[in-house]
Amino acid sequence: MATITETIDFGQYPLQGRPEPLRLRSGNKRHGIIAAPPSPITSRASSFESLDQDVEKLETPLPPVDGGIAAWKFLFAAFMVEAFIFGKKNDEILPILRADRVGFPLNYGVFQNYYINHPPFEGNANLSTVGTLGTAFYFLGAPIATYLVRRYHRWHREVIWTGCSISVIGLVAASFAPNFGTLVATQGVVFGIGILIMYYPVFSMLNEWFIDRRGLALGILCAATGFSGLFYPFVLEVLLDRYGPATTLRVSAIALTVLCGPVLPLLKGRYPRSYHDTIPKTDFSFFRMPLFYIFSLATLLQGLGFYFPMIYLPSYATSLGLSDHIGASLLVVSSFAQMLGQVAFGYASDMRIKRFWINERVPVEALVFISSLMSGMAILGLWGMASSILRLIAFAMVYGIFAGGFVVLWARMGTALSPSPSLALITFSAFACERGIGSVATGPISSALLTAEVNTEEYGIGRFKNIILYAGMCMLASAAVMLVWYPWRRIARWVGRKGEVCECPK
Repeated sequence: MATITETIDFGQYPLQGRPEPLRLRSGNKRHGIIAAPPSPITSRASSFESLDQDVEKLETPLPPVDGGIAAWKFLFAAFMVEAFIFGKKNDEILPILRADRVGFPLNYGVFQNYYINHPPFEGNANLSTVGTLGTAFYFLGAPIATYLVRRYHRWHREVIWTGCSISVIGLVAASFAPNFGTLVATQGVVFGIGILIMYYPVFSMLNEWFIDRRGLALGILCAATGFSGLFYPFVLEVLLDRYGPATTLRVSAIALTVLCGPVLPLLKGRYPRSYHDTIPKTDFSFFRMPLFYIFSLATLLQGLGFYFPMIYLPSYATSLGLSDHIGASLLVVSSFAQMLGQVAFGYASDMRIKRFWINERVPVEALVFISSLMSGMAILGLWGMASSILRLIAFAMVYGIFAGGFVVLWARMGTALSPSPSLALITFSAFACERGIGSVATGPISSALLTAEVNTEEYGIGRFKNIILYAGMCMLASAAVMLVWYPWRRIARWVGRKGEVCECPK
């Protein structure tokens, strides 16, 4: 069998002390040989020297990265799980929800809309606690989940099965909830924990299967929630109206088991279990990089304004005299646009500019700037001055494409800080935690900004003026952070402080 040499080029990551390009032997093109784990970003030279020695001793052929049957089977399975389990965390807001009545409905909006109008939870002002808890576990629990994923790396598949089982148990237990406290514990806490411990092993595996196409793969994965959002909430709404919450929760649990159970065996990492026995200690020197804090601030500001359009767009439509059906349809349009935006931004983040002497990846800073800038302009320009259904549709499309694509860029933000797949997971969880701060803060902030009067002649029809201004300014502030950073980085390089001030791709 002919031996083909594959080169892992670290040239696009100008980190101090990087080793020479590493050559791994394999029997097929784009196949790797694994014998030892990748090194952290410190002590690189000695770690890669040790890796070279281990490769000579152990040669286990691996499936190809960025393609091949195994990689696409994994992505298909992850898409299904994302659509029908993770999709429940934020796409159940599609039915019409009066935000001034039900508060913060991002996690289980379909059920909340039913609960608040039917016994035994009718009129309960604290129902949004259930949704807030689920969101908080998924986002704010990301650093803890990441630690466990790295600590018990070889048990990823068992963790995924456990998380899926916990999520199903949470739904079944919620169907028997006799009081509000039990509902919080089951549909809020138990279901939220199940999603938390299931999601991050999947993302860790995705980092193993996709390297050059990681942005596109993450975009396809994230688009799954938009896919399920096109029909899943309406199915739940019909079930609730006909059979009530108990039967709907049990049917949902059965559906998740039937739809996701058969694909769970396909969720497996690219590396063998033995590879995960010697994971090196993680180096957190990226915390000293200014770029990490620039990305973090931009993500936090974007998260503080991201959820407002999704919550208040239906109420805005009904305040204009449009029907509830039109309000729901606007969110379907936005959900479809998010699918397009996530795939498009993921693809763009993988692209390389090859012209004249230039051969480098599209700067992720530029994509972050475009996403935040266009989102802010859409909020302030299209939503704020919308007085007809056509303008609202235009806003839903533009906002969905550009705001929805932001989360996909987290993967390339991580590789901009370090090429290490393990650190990509850590930075991803950090950005998710910052988005979680914004999601949890949305409820109390919106209560303070929403006014009671509706005046169709005013900006934002009066009632939503403060919310639109706040959300739009958050997006523009996120774009401004990236705008200020780029010239500062160029100046730093010009004065010869490239290695000390900025460790990021050119």
